[in-house]
Amino acid sequence: MAIEKSEAVILRVIPFRDTSKIVTAYTAEHGLVSLLAKGVRAARPRFGAALELFAVTDLVYYQKDSRELQLLSQATLLDPHLPLADDPERYAYATAVLEFLLKVLAGQEPPGRLYPLSLRTLEVLAGADRRSLLAVFRAFELKAVSFLGHRPELYACVQCQGPVDDGVGIAFSALLGGALCARCAGTVPGAMDLPGPTLGLLRRLLTATLAALAADPPPAPETAAAGRILEPFLQAHLERYEHLRALRLAQGLAAR
Repeated sequence: MAIEKSEAVILRVIPFRDTSKIVTAYTAEHGLVSLLAKGVRAARPRFGAALELFAVTDLVYYQKDSRELQLLSQATLLDPHLPLADDPERYAYATAVLEFLLKVLAGQEPPGRLYPLSLRTLEVLAGADRRSLLAVFRAFELKAVSFLGHRPELYACVQCQGPVDDGVGIAFSALLGGALCARCAGTVPGAMDLPGPTLGLLRRLLTATLAALAADPPPAPETAAAGRILEPFLQAHLERYEHLRALRLAQGLAAR
């Protein structure tokens, strides 16, 4: 049995028996870890708010490779991301970030660039103008799937490798993983029309910083159009991905 230490963000918390919790944490060092936190639901709970959703926490736990549930020893709160809990719409988008991670992460593996991206997304969602929340989240998804090895091709045709401009007649193939030039668009079954403005926004979501998108959000209709392209792409290339319930809730709150 080894003692492991890592910074982590708390993705899921499940009550266990009378005083304990089962916590799913995304750690900076070891990826996804499931922890048994004993005595944290008592009258005077251990660790305070360090095991709440969205919390960034320093964890110490006992790792035994033969078991799936590790034993938590210490938890020190670094950042509770309190603004996320104070606003239903922000809360829903932040929950969608956690739900996305729970669906796509496979277990204890090096998190690479996805861990800092996830923390940065929660930070930006906590302070961004509401008009930008969907664009920030869609940018998170697009950058995340790229970090996971499935970067969509948005500059060259995935069929003939020729250039893709912003003209009429271009398309997007979720299965092939990218844009199609006007010459190839009609030859690929299931390809979706890809208007020039939508292609431009997908490129911006992929390359711009989250802070830049929050400061200058794209129009809502354009972001919605980009989402209609992005959703089938994610489903085609991420084995466990399906439409996020928290995202559906967030979009419902935004439409009120």
